[in-house]
Order: sequence, then C-alpha cells, then structure tokens
Amino acid sequence: MLKRLQIIGFLSVLLATVGVQAEGFQYEEGTHYAILEVPVKTRDPAVVEVTEYFSYGCPHCYRFEPLIQQWKEDLPADVEFNRTPAIWRVTGYELYARTYYTALALGVLDIVHTPLFNAIHGERRRLLDLESMTSFMAEHGVDPVEFVKTYTDSFGVKAQYQQAIARQRIYRSGGVPALIVNGKYRIEASMVGNSNVGMLQVANFLIEKERQLLNAGAPSGAE
Repeated sequence: MLKRLQIIGFLSVLLATVGVQAEGFQYEEGTHYAILEVPVKTRDPAVVEVTEYFSYGCPHCYRFEPLIQQWKEDLPADVEFNRTPAIWRVTGYELYARTYYTALALGVLDIVHTPLFNAIHGERRRLLDLESMTSFMAEHGVDPVEFVKTYTDSFGVKAQYQQAIARQRIYRSGGVPALIVNGKYRIEASMVGNSNVGMLQVANFLIEKERQLLNAGAPSGAE
C-alpha cells in the first residue's frame, strides 16, 4: 500500500511539473519561495544541495515522507539531498534531533528512519524519552549500550546538533516540513497552498535555476 502511494504521489508530481513547464510558468520570490537573508554555506559548491527541514514528531513530515523519498531517487547526479532536524521547544523534538544524528553516526539511519516515523505516527508510540527511544532502536538491531553512549557522549553528535540549531536560526521557517534549496531559498507548504506536491514543484524550479548557474560557471552554493 505504501509503495502504491509513493508511485501515485510521484506520478502526480511528474505530471503536474510537466504541465507547469509547458505553460512557461515562473514561480515568484516572496510568493512561492523566500530568499534567505543570510545564505547557508553548502557542503559542495560543485552540486546543488536540497535540504529537508523536518522532525520525526511532525505529522505533516510523516505524510510528506513517501513523496519525497520517491522524488529524491530521481534527482540528477549534480543534485544532493540531505536533511536537518528542527530543534524547537516542542515535546520530543530535541530527542528526535539527537536521535537522528546518533543514528547517522552509527550508520543505521537508513534502517531506522522510516520505522521511526511509522512508530510515532502510525503506531502512536510515545517515544518521548531516551529510555523508550533506546528500546525502539534495540528492536531494529541497534546495540542499546552503543546507542546511549553515542547519543550522550559523541562529540560529533553534539557538534551536528549545535550546527542544526545555527542553521534553523538562519532558515527562519514558520513550520516543517520546509525545503532549503542550495542554501539560498526556503520553500514552505503555506507558500503553495499547503501542497506537498507544490513544494516539490517549486524545488524543481529552483534546482533548475541553480543548475543553470552551475553550468554557466557561476558559484552554485552560498559562499
């Protein structure tokens, strides 16, 4: 069922995007996307970077997940997709952000990413403290001692967590999910009629804009 929804969602994005391109529609700054006041330095200026700003605790991010999973698989080779978690004073968000970076450090993010979304929103599990999160990780083959140690003591996890806080101050997003294109542009669902498909359409538009700059020899990512 999930796979079917992914395919349907992806086809909807594809068909809608083709229609927009055929009409020569131009998305507008201030309406469909915002330019960040302070650009975020991207990891590799030779590619276009797309960042999903999200949280495992966000039901909108959960609904967005199947669609963006399919979308990112078809990105060109010169486009890099990554994520950064929101770290707000909302119950669970700090825990989920540290869990994200801990899973990344342990090399198990691909294993636990979708199950964690499903556990919180599909199964309604209250994963709101380190003990319950450790139990969840153990269910998916992650050593509980290693998980707690990395979560608590890893310098890399702490550094990435602080960097995420710094980035979100620059993003100034009113909600999640949001998309940040090449450290320059922010797309929120509220800008496109609360449409997940609409967010990806605008992302496609901005990606192509940045790719053209890249192909012309101009710096792609923010300096």
